[in-house]
Amino acid sequence: MGGTGSTRWELHRKRRTVEETFAICISDVTRVVDLKNTGSGSGAVQPVKPSTCKKVSPVRCVVEHGEDDTPLLTLSYPIPNRWGFEYRIKDMVRLQTTRPHFGGVRWWFSCPRQGCARRVGKLHRIPEERYFACRDCLDLSYRSSQQAHKYDSFCRRAADEDSGEVFSVVKEAFTPAKRGTGGRGAEAAPTLLNAFQKVFGERKE
Repeated sequence: MGGTGSTRWELHRKRRTVEETFAICISDVTRVVDLKNTGSGSGAVQPVKPSTCKKVSPVRCVVEHGEDDTPLLTLSYPIPNRWGFEYRIKDMVRLQTTRPHFGGVRWWFSCPRQGCARRVGKLHRIPEERYFACRDCLDLSYRSSQQAHKYDSFCRRAADEDSGEVFSVVKEAFTPAKRGTGGRGAEAAPTLLNAFQKVFGERKE
């Protein structure tokens, strides 16, 4: 049950990762725009996709103030359509501030997704989508968290297997080959092999 041939497998879709998105950071914005002063001009930041270090067209940032004197940041950037033409997106992002114990002011984005307004230091945009939002709204995970338990299922099966066949396969895969008939013999066993031996115990040949 639950294998690649089952219907449940088709319902499973791996979550998008942060590394696949284009991200803008509040620290980059503060370098190009004075957020304290309305009308201080505009600046541009370039979103970067961490997985490839690919940059897209710059996002122009203009700071304003709302009716309740809340600082607002207008994001303006081009998006290509399916025919290769670009059209411009404008999005308004509210800003928040906190005061660290060591003094000064720290700026944050408020997630512009309707009903969210979560305080975040980064906003992300999935390449196929138009607007930026926080990681939670886009249901993003980190690549490292997806890979952290990559071999849990294998380890559980190997631990319950009594014949020793699984352990033998793993041992063969991670044991270095000998350098040659006239060489010094096998190198020291890798740490990973030692870990498997510790978990599953030594197997008699």
